[in-house]
Amino acid sequence: MTTTASATTTLPTQDATAVKTVGKKSLDRSDFMTLFITQMQHQDPLEPMDSTEMASQLAQFSNMEATMKMSDNMEKLLEYQTSQNNLQLLTLIGKEVQGSGNTMGVVDGKVSATQYTLADAADTCRVEVYDSAGRMADTINLGYVASGIHDFSWDATTPSGTVVPDGQYTYSVKAVNALGQEVAVDYRTTGRVTGVNFSGGKAQVSVDKSIVMNVGDILVVK
Repeated sequence: MTTTASATTTLPTQDATAVKTVGKKSLDRSDFMTLFITQMQHQDPLEPMDSTEMASQLAQFSNMEATMKMSDNMEKLLEYQTSQNNLQLLTLIGKEVQGSGNTMGVVDGKVSATQYTLADAADTCRVEVYDSAGRMADTINLGYVASGIHDFSWDATTPSGTVVPDGQYTYSVKAVNALGQEVAVDYRTTGRVTGVNFSGGKAQVSVDKSIVMNVGDILVVK
């Protein structure tokens, strides 16, 4: 008996991740013009491109060119508008502003002005103050507080009487009415603009050297 051995040939495989894409991900106006000229050069002389089709392609190219120019002009206009807005923000330096938020700034042991508004009278009201790391710095029990706007005054000290370090602090008003329901609170922060920051694509102002306030949160400029 004769035994025949079969051989199996294994073709080499290539890792798909090792394949690199050649060319650009997007086309610009010069690429479209190159494609159109190449099409004209390689057309069949005996059956040239139909004049209507050629006019249609030229019209499409013209529209694309106009759209790209418009897009470029819009980008330049947006950049100019942004620069003008940033220059206008510089005029806020030295002015007093009021914005939404529950932040307070402590500078040399003095606390920036802040207000809160209660939607209803609170039978019990407690204010909790936190430092920039989220640690509770102080708790103040206010007892009964009527509805309306109230100034919040803090002495920048802990319950033990230690003066807290300078920096930004936040406070939270815990108000409950006579029915045991939580009362809605609206916060306002007031201070003098001491700086402007344009980094990160967002315009912000520094208030009282310690509070960072988004320009969109500014409600009043005095």
